[in-house]
Amino acid sequence: MLGLLVVVACAHPSTSSPCPAGSVEPAPATEDAALLRWEAIVADDARPPAGTTAAALVPELVVYLGSPDPVRRDHIAYEVLSRWIESRVLGDADVRALAARLIANLRSPVDRPASVFGRSFSALVLASIVARDAAAPVLREDERRAILVAARDYAQRELDLRGYTGAHGWAHAAAHTADLLAELAKLASFTEADRAIVLDAVASFVVRHHGEVLHDGEDDRLAEAVIVAAQRGVTPATLAAWLAPIRAAMATRMTPVFDAGRFSAQRNARNLLYTLFVRLALAHRPSDGERQLLDAVRAVLGE
Repeated sequence: MLGLLVVVACAHPSTSSPCPAGSVEPAPATEDAALLRWEAIVADDARPPAGTTAAALVPELVVYLGSPDPVRRDHIAYEVLSRWIESRVLGDADVRALAARLIANLRSPVDRPASVFGRSFSALVLASIVARDAAAPVLREDERRAILVAARDYAQRELDLRGYTGAHGWAHAAAHTADLLAELAKLASFTEADRAIVLDAVASFVVRHHGEVLHDGEDDRLAEAVIVAAQRGVTPATLAAWLAPIRAAMATRMTPVFDAGRFSAQRNARNLLYTLFVRLALAHRPSDGERQLLDAVRAVLGE
């Protein structure tokens, strides 16, 4: 019986404003025949049962990605999908079809109760797809950029930016999307213009007035995406354009009446830049791109 609280997806290194007003999340579901079946599949080294295929089971797992039950979502859907992707149990065509489903999930309405899980964990599974594509190309160039644009658009509109939610486990939309952005920044075929989109997506989580101070490790995972982009190459002009709204958020003055949106943007901007500064300053053998990024961050922090 699976009574444990699973947090594996949040710990994935490569792996808010509150929920919309009036929303009520259901409690984690109890075991049923479908869950018992999936527990048996997981126990059998995630092998598809006789008479079926991994591709045929993908739609069930995509539904589970949106479950408020962390056992179904983290332990089954995320773990099984990421394993099937990495180990190539899913063929190239199956991976491309899955990517299209997950992109559609990122575009789902953000005002539905408990809907963040489906979006956030779709971003995390897309990170696994992009990592596989980087190791051995699977996606077409237009498909890679469709994922990039969907990630950027998602970063600009997600409202539920909680990290750990309690009984429902990790939502962690900013961290999961940051993992996806870091994988995208590694793609050899991407240009500086593509990496600028990665940076824009990071900034969206930080400077938007969404009212949530990101406090569950998101700053480090967002910083990773920025550092990877810098390692792969961005010009000083691109860095300056990216830093402009972050600098402005840091300089925001508080109003006499507390404004959660202004406060969160100020703190998130500060936290990201200090995290970047520490990581870059301590880098053992920084690349030229990392040194350039460190100089740019130091200049903002020294103002």
